Amino acid sequence: MTGDEKPRRVEHRAECAYDVQASPDQVWAAIATAEGISSWMVPTRLDPRIGGQVVFDLGDFTSTGVVTGYTPNACFSYQEPWPIADRKEDIPPRMIEWFAALGISLPEVYEGLSHVSPIATEFLIEAASGGSCVVRVVTSSYGSGADWENEFFAEMVAGTMPIWDRLAASFAGAATR
Repeated sequence: MTGDEKPRRVEHRAECAYDVQASPDQVWAAIATAEGISSWMVPTRLDPRIGGQVVFDLGDFTSTGVVTGYTPNACFSYQEPWPIADRKEDIPPRMIEWFAALGISLPEVYEGLSHVSPIATEFLIEAASGGSCVVRVVTSSYGSGADWENEFFAEMVAGTMPIWDRLAASFAGAATR
């Protein structure tokens, strides 16, 4: 690549919507409070304001992001860096094994990180009739389209969809749109 060329930008995106029998207040409590998120996702700490931290405890490591949207009963969003530590010593062993299984060296991953945007997640609440809501969840990132990015995002989405389903199932009468 010459100095004038820019790396290719590829969008990684997953989206799902659920009809739930809950008020916007009830959905907001589940998606935009530490207690609510912890009940269906993982133990979470949250500073509930734009610019505040959101910290997810994933067992062998934590993911720390920043709140980018906080409009009560309407929108909660945050961004997280790709969960790859700055130093090899801090990368969970299962992630090192995963990259090795793909045949991708850590130096290749670290070089590619400069081309990926943070992972953005947004929850949108739309009031509907009969005391129900539509909850839309979108997660996305941009990168260069490297094999490891595509594989990582695909596996992340495969692991995230059941978590979103768990959120929806926490409300009576939930249905995927």
